[in-house]
Amino acid sequence: MPHEPKNRHKTGRILAAVVFTAIALSACTPTTTENPMTGSNNPSDPATVKAQVEELKQALTDLHAFKTETQQTIGTQKWEDKNLRNSSCTTDDGRDGVNYRILSQTLDPVDLEASVEVVKKFWESRGFTTRVETNPKDPGLIDLYANQNGGHLVSFTANVRGSSLGMDTVCVAGDQHAIYKELDRQEASAAPTETGK
Repeated sequence: MPHEPKNRHKTGRILAAVVFTAIALSACTPTTTENPMTGSNNPSDPATVKAQVEELKQALTDLHAFKTETQQTIGTQKWEDKNLRNSSCTTDDGRDGVNYRILSQTLDPVDLEASVEVVKKFWESRGFTTRVETNPKDPGLIDLYANQNGGHLVSFTANVRGSSLGMDTVCVAGDQHAIYKELDRQEASAAPTETGK
């Protein structure tokens, strides 16, 4: 029995040394890893969010160019962009993200079958998988749908009453609220301010 108190003190000292070492090591270990291009791996890190916003803006620029090329393959119709908005999306690997959606319409007539065929070939040449849908009850309407890796979705509706293009940009992974907040901040800082009042 005289050895029991010594063992208890020895065990206590070893345990204290282990705890102290763990604390010391945790202070030396960074909580997040840094990427020199985008900042930390934290999805809400300001540098990461800014990089995601820039990626989203580039995706929109690419979408406008693709939309214009598609319209030119159809013909000389006058197109009007009716709706541009952000939307939540999911990337191919299951992450939440943000993309842009745009709707463009024309009231100018198109040759339904010919325009669908030329758009179908153009989209397939760009790596899209396409499908055509018709309804025997509505022979004045043909829908062409296409998708590509990355969540890039497009559609062309050829209609005797007017045609439309619906397009999504690729899905940019990131925190939706943080991206929207940064977009709003950038738009507000880019808006002209009123002077002289």
